[in-house]
Amino acid sequence: MRQADSHTSVPTLPSTPSLVSSGHDRRALLAALTFIDKPPRTAPALAAWFDKHLVAIGRMPRRPTSVTEGFSQPVALDPSAPPGTDEAELGELVDAARLRVLTSLRAFMPPASDDRFLSAAVAAGRVRCAGDPGVWEPCPRAEDPLSDIVLSLLAADILNFREFHDAYLCVCKTCLRIDFDPSRAGRTGCPEHQPTATVSVMRRSRPPL
Repeated sequence: MRQADSHTSVPTLPSTPSLVSSGHDRRALLAALTFIDKPPRTAPALAAWFDKHLVAIGRMPRRPTSVTEGFSQPVALDPSAPPGTDEAELGELVDAARLRVLTSLRAFMPPASDDRFLSAAVAAGRVRCAGDPGVWEPCPRAEDPLSDIVLSLLAADILNFREFHDAYLCVCKTCLRIDFDPSRAGRTGCPEHQPTATVSVMRRSRPPL
C-alpha cells in the first residue's frame, strides 16, 4: 500500500480534464480521491478533510468527534490534542478504511462488477436523491464507519456518472492505485505496474532479433 501513498497529488484529475471542466459537481469524487491518494493519518489532517469536503459544503452538519472502522474501538478526533495522542491508532484506522474502499472499487471493476456497496449506501441512507430526479448526493452520518463515509462519496458520483466509471475507472491490481486513463496502463495497471496480460502481448508481438 505504501507504493500508492508515495504520490503527492491526486493522479486522476489531470488525466481527465472533463472532470473539472464539464460543469458537473464532482466534488464528492474529488473528496474521496483526496482521502485515497493523501490519507489523512493524523487528527489535524483528518479533521481538515472533514471540514473542507463534508462540513463546509453541507454534506455533514458537523465533524465527528471520533471515528471508527469495522470492529475497532472509536478513536477521538481532536485536532487540538498534543501531537502523538492516539496517532498510531488513528493511522491504522485510516489505513483500514482506505483498504476497504480500494478493495470495494477493485471488486467493482470488470469482470466481477460487484456494485453491492452502491446498494448498501442507498439502503443505509448514506446517499439520497437530490432535488432533480436521478441526481444523487452523499449524506453520511458522523457515526458511520470511516470507510462507509468515503464510500458514500464514491457511491453518489458513480450513481450520477455510471457510464463514466464503467468506461474509465482503472484500479491497479498490484498497488490499487486509482486512475481514469486506461490508455496509460490499461484498466488493471498503473504507470508503475503494467498488467500481466499487456506485458505478455507486448512480448509476443516483439519482432525477432
